[in-house]
Amino acid sequence: MESFQNAAEQLEKDYNIFLDYLSTNEVRLSLQTGFIGKKDCLAINHQLNIVRERYLKDGRTQNYYTVIDFFYFVSVRSGILQIIKGKSKNLAFRRGSRYKPFFEMSSIERYIFMLVMWMGEYQEALGNIYSRFSGFALFDLMDKGKVGEMLMPSFAREVPAPWGSYYIPEIRLFSLFNLIKIEWLEDNIEDKENKYRVHKLFQTAEGHLLMSLLKKQEVMYWSRFSFDSALEMIKDILSIPEDEIIMKLTNFHVNPIEEGQHTIEFRIEVGSCVRKIILGDQYTLDDLHYFIQKSVDFDMDHLYYFQVGKGTSMRRYYAPECDDEPWIADTVSLAELSLIEGMHFEYLFDFGDMWKFQICVEHILPEHSETAVIEDVKGEAPEQYAWY
Repeated sequence: MESFQNAAEQLEKDYNIFLDYLSTNEVRLSLQTGFIGKKDCLAINHQLNIVRERYLKDGRTQNYYTVIDFFYFVSVRSGILQIIKGKSKNLAFRRGSRYKPFFEMSSIERYIFMLVMWMGEYQEALGNIYSRFSGFALFDLMDKGKVGEMLMPSFAREVPAPWGSYYIPEIRLFSLFNLIKIEWLEDNIEDKENKYRVHKLFQTAEGHLLMSLLKKQEVMYWSRFSFDSALEMIKDILSIPEDEIIMKLTNFHVNPIEEGQHTIEFRIEVGSCVRKIILGDQYTLDDLHYFIQKSVDFDMDHLYYFQVGKGTSMRRYYAPECDDEPWIADTVSLAELSLIEGMHFEYLFDFGDMWKFQICVEHILPEHSETAVIEDVKGEAPEQYAWY
């Protein structure tokens, strides 16, 4: 574990830079995505040390700053930070209930927690959305490299390495945890084929050690790990002797949410039809599906999903019949979604006819309601089978 102590301390410094910027600047988040704006991403990136993107032009969105996106993901998903309604209907951050407990951990414990979050939940999100070069391919290169040597893809002699041609989040994450080192293209060198400015990759001692330990465990592909399975693997890799650390990190990852505290007013739009649905936060997304169907008098005879969030923070909650999907609508309450006034998400019903309903969280009321209310706001309900 001592081999990773320096990496843990460097990670801690960059994460503190991220948090300090959010606390000392009036950072506004997009109502549509909940993400940090382009100007703030640029400013945060300029202060980072381990992975600082070298874009020649400004204007990149959060998903093109992997370190910022990853810090955002870990902070919000774990309750270290909470997204709230800010000034002028914008969204903003504040410290969450897990902020203090997180910083009561040691730097190596925080390193392990964030490493497991990457290998589990964040890598799954990358695989579903952005990833062009899965982590196992980097492991394959690291298997052949020695400490300090440049990592060479097998096809490097035939075509240029893809590092600077495609935006590859995993490269940034491997570097963030000091498992590889990035050599960036010099600022004064113009290369139209290398628009993401990554020039070379080098093997680190930590990466080499991780690779050798993974080989002993015969673990080569981890992009579908859960938090628990990734933590179990990391426990063996880092030779953690204390079961207390595992218990601490597991308990920290479980972020209990109290239900029955609020009532939520939803505005539902499909075409020119607008409905209002008012529900207590103990109801599930499957319940919301039922009331939406009732509000437009549809037959509930098709599958559906709710898409909440954007980018790597996006999740799709499917109908209970889709039991092979990771997130199911009848297992998550409205309270667990961490909804914010003004945010939008989508409900898609019938994978054939593709009825798309836009949902806006209009109000979150402090009192709690056990009953559900459906109100007509505007327009007649669409005809479900008009073509028929």
